Amino acid sequence: MKKIFILVIFLFLQGLAAEESKAASNSSSSGSGGKLGLGLTLLGPTGITGKYLLNDKLSIESSLGLGVLGRGRFHLHGVLLYNFYQINDSLSLYGGGGAVLEERGGRGKGSGEGKGHGRGNILHFFQNDRDNYENSLGIRAPVGISWKNADKKFELSAEVYVNVFLIGRDGVNAGLALAGRYYF
Repeated sequence: MKKIFILVIFLFLQGLAAEESKAASNSSSSGSGGKLGLGLTLLGPTGITGKYLLNDKLSIESSLGLGVLGRGRFHLHGVLLYNFYQINDSLSLYGGGGAVLEERGGRGKGSGEGKGHGRGNILHFFQNDRDNYENSLGIRAPVGISWKNADKKFELSAEVYVNVFLIGRDGVNAGLALAGRYYF
């Protein structure tokens, strides 16, 4: 039930941002992409992603999906990103921070089953083994590189991140996220 509620809120907010983006793009006559980018992300997590450009330097990015690698299943994060270095017209380096909510597990009870980082995750992924998983809240800190095509309507990004979980299953994990977005 919590996941459905979070998904509904996420989609509602993305819809509001899309309406604002449409209004802004109708008022401008430039041929560049809009402020809202939607697309797919792979690895950390694998799912859907959205990015809203506040200005040339700041943006808000969120992803909803499955943290297939490591000890996560359900994954939702939202971060504020800052473009700190423009390499050329298409490439920029960015960093930021925000919050992450992930269903984490992989630790067995008692007899040592499923111990270790990520071991047994694939087996538990499709099973209804709710005792080994719990929602965890933490801080996400990504650093990455972004490429946009000439008309700024399509973006590819690659980032490394560190998640520090403070509530629920505590711990730290790091990983790689790849994303592609189309701007409206």
